[in-house]
Amino acid sequence: MKRAGLVALCFIAGLVGAMVGNDLTTLSRSPSVRQETTAVLTANTTGNAGIVGSSAGGNNPVVDAVKRVGPAVVNIDTLVLRRQSVFGLWDPFEDLFGSDPFTRLVPSKGQGSGVIVDAAKGYVVTNEHVVHECIGRKSEIKVSLPNKQTYEATIVGADPQYDVAVLKIDGKNLPQAELASSDDLVIGEWVIAIGNPFGFRNTVTVGVVSALDRSLPSDYGGRLDGLIQTDAAINPGNSGGPLCDINGRVIGINTAIIKGAEGIGFAIGASHVKPVVDEIIKFGRVRHGWSGMQFWDISERLAQRLGLESTDGALVVEVYQNSPAAEAGIKPGDVIIEAAGKKIASVADMQDVLRKARAGDVLPLKIVRKGKTINVKIKLSDIPEQLRQ
Repeated sequence: MKRAGLVALCFIAGLVGAMVGNDLTTLSRSPSVRQETTAVLTANTTGNAGIVGSSAGGNNPVVDAVKRVGPAVVNIDTLVLRRQSVFGLWDPFEDLFGSDPFTRLVPSKGQGSGVIVDAAKGYVVTNEHVVHECIGRKSEIKVSLPNKQTYEATIVGADPQYDVAVLKIDGKNLPQAELASSDDLVIGEWVIAIGNPFGFRNTVTVGVVSALDRSLPSDYGGRLDGLIQTDAAINPGNSGGPLCDINGRVIGINTAIIKGAEGIGFAIGASHVKPVVDEIIKFGRVRHGWSGMQFWDISERLAQRLGLESTDGALVVEVYQNSPAAEAGIKPGDVIIEAAGKKIASVADMQDVLRKARAGDVLPLKIVRKGKTINVKIKLSDIPEQLRQ
């Protein structure tokens, strides 16, 4: 009995020892296995690296991209002195009639993001709505870099139609980021948003390109076109900051969110931003092309009265004297059915063509006049000063 008990005890001890030894062996291998499997990368259709995981303590494509762009992402603080009545209401007529004796100057603060695109000249790109209240008012704009350097900024120019503004700071050895092309983006491609949401500086969020070529109404009655939709978290304060690809190139400027929605943010494509920035730097503003005519959409009843075969087209209802349209021989009653090679089915289509045009551009038009189709060319001019916003 004693011998049998001793044999059983030895068997149990050996079994427990084997189990412990197996566990110790497994634990010693775990770190190396985890490091190998979590550093895997894949490639998307654009040839960029796509993220599957990241090794503990090591760099990954997101970290590398943020290192390239992050130093050039700035925080923008605005301070505007606005007149407020003694009853606590803002004076809506301040810009038109000047100060009211029953008002006082009250500071109004704002915050946003931006990105330095030209270190040598100190140019910073942001959204127009970030600095909108500063234009034409007593104001102060401060630009702060991640290294805690702060500079006073001036507005080079801004355009509400594109929601783009260019600021200038005077600094040495500034970092800068590259405004790249957004033309080759692919839905599902990884993107990185960097900015200062709610004042939390240098916040990084990651997502994908959810959709391309989106359009949204702007705050000033226009429309923002060519937007990149992303699920990378964008919040108030992110406006004006960069949306980057996985290679650390700025492919958009974060500009809008849908209130009440999650994972739906929008950025202006860099291919739309760059020519606007170049024109603002050169002229101090965007020289939008002006045709000198006004349009109506064509209803079925109006089409019958005019003897038109369909409601497609933009009906010219007014032509300004000495305008490009007048010089081209366009008359009220003409129906524009094609502009710059694009079919015009409505006023919105015509406005879209004009929105993308610049002063000096020549637009070929196809119009219907008294049942006949004729071709004309119109050379757009700069918008008269009295008509500018």
